[in-house]
Amino acid sequence: MNTTEKTANTTNINIDLFAKEIGQLVGQNIKAENIHPTAEGRYFYTQAPKPGAPELLHHYRGPFFIDIHPDDFERISFGDVSAIEYIQSANWLIGYYWGGGSMIGGGFYQPFDIVGRSDEVRRYFRILSCRGNKRSSGYTPNEGFCANCPIQDCPVSCYKHGTWENELSEEDSRLDLFKALNKRFEQENPGYSLQGFTSGKIPDNEIWLSPNGHCSEKEPFTFTVHASNALIQSLLMHETNPEDWDKYVEGFQFRIFHQIERVVVDLTKDTLATAFEGLDYVKKAPMKHVHVSGEEEIEEKVSLTTRVVNFFKNMF
Repeated sequence: MNTTEKTANTTNINIDLFAKEIGQLVGQNIKAENIHPTAEGRYFYTQAPKPGAPELLHHYRGPFFIDIHPDDFERISFGDVSAIEYIQSANWLIGYYWGGGSMIGGGFYQPFDIVGRSDEVRRYFRILSCRGNKRSSGYTPNEGFCANCPIQDCPVSCYKHGTWENELSEEDSRLDLFKALNKRFEQENPGYSLQGFTSGKIPDNEIWLSPNGHCSEKEPFTFTVHASNALIQSLLMHETNPEDWDKYVEGFQFRIFHQIERVVVDLTKDTLATAFEGLDYVKKAPMKHVHVSGEEEIEEKVSLTTRVVNFFKNMF
């Protein structure tokens, strides 16, 4: 056996052991193939794992998996740190990656002592698995499944009648940030509001706002909020815990982000006034002249829907 083969075999053995140990601890079947060394996040749902802070998450397809920093993965692989030592020393983050278009609800994690509170994390993961399956497929556990499940007083089950107040909470300060940003934005810009929230490669002291389509006269003009990955991660990891959210958001600069053109401009009265050009779908439609049964010519509003239908009619 050459050195390369020996190294590869050693790596596989150590990662297999790591997967086995963590699976036994949290009560889930975690395979080596479910451990992913990565320096990237999963879209805007989760952020890239930091060294020493692996993310142990439920996947919308069913399994639990670990996103781990490549340096940590290498240390475990080559035996620089044992699986047990790493598990006991890491700042574990637990939660889910469910996708679905919304950052809040589509991805979440929080720090948790999976070693000292293993019973709690086992219960949390069993319930989380059923929540994730229901979200992705609509499946609700039947009476037979629940009867064979060791979880008592389960809030997901229709047969055990638990309450969420007794379960591990998922406190999400991203909501606090969004509410404070929206409060400030509406005060500074009457008639406009914020709707939608994502993260990306954005300066930490800036909040980018992309205009949404305006489809109803009864609704305000709204922007989707884009915050930095680092900011969102610091909130989820409980590294940032403002005492006064209103004061905290005063430190951010609002900028307008045009997604199609990939252009970012400062928020001013002029850029705000022109932000929804081409996106205001309730503007008065153009007028056209029609004749009705030989009577006097009249003007008629042509709706957007009518124009689209007529366009396709004229194609055939």
